Amino acid sequence: MDDELLDLVNKNDEVIGTVNRKDYKQMLADNIGYIRASDLFIMNSKGQLYIPIRTAHKTIAPNGFDYSVGGHVSAGDNYIQTIIREAQEELNLDINEQEIELIGKDVSNDIKYIRSIYLFRSDDTPTFNPNDFVSAEWLMPDEIISKIDAGHPTKINLKDTILLLKNYLAAN
Repeated sequence: MDDELLDLVNKNDEVIGTVNRKDYKQMLADNIGYIRASDLFIMNSKGQLYIPIRTAHKTIAPNGFDYSVGGHVSAGDNYIQTIIREAQEELNLDINEQEIELIGKDVSNDIKYIRSIYLFRSDDTPTFNPNDFVSAEWLMPDEIISKIDAGHPTKINLKDTILLLKNYLAAN
């Protein structure tokens, strides 16, 4: 996984090269570009989000809240291919492009990520991969935000992304 090759992109999301995932911290230090990621929320008909808890061995946000699905965009792939692949790998969930909604794109200048954020609506509880997650639960967006504000460990930008989702839902 650390030797995964990722596209290096500029702030306009245009490919300018490649970078090994293990070299991400150096890329940040050198300020040479951005990497891509795709994140997806699964929302049920009650408006709850499927939120998994990361395993303790994860480098980033161990035992923390995570997106329903998420992953780095491999070199040569696009955001959609990534989220479909990650849904299968992380949740054994088969989805296709017609079933997901693009809720927004986010440029995180602090961590040098460009992310596409998607929504998948389903009342089915997926089966998570135990290599990625230790548990999961359905929670209302405001409940997740309250828990994050109270100090629950979480993946970076999750709270801001939930707020983006809430704005999307209010407008659609």
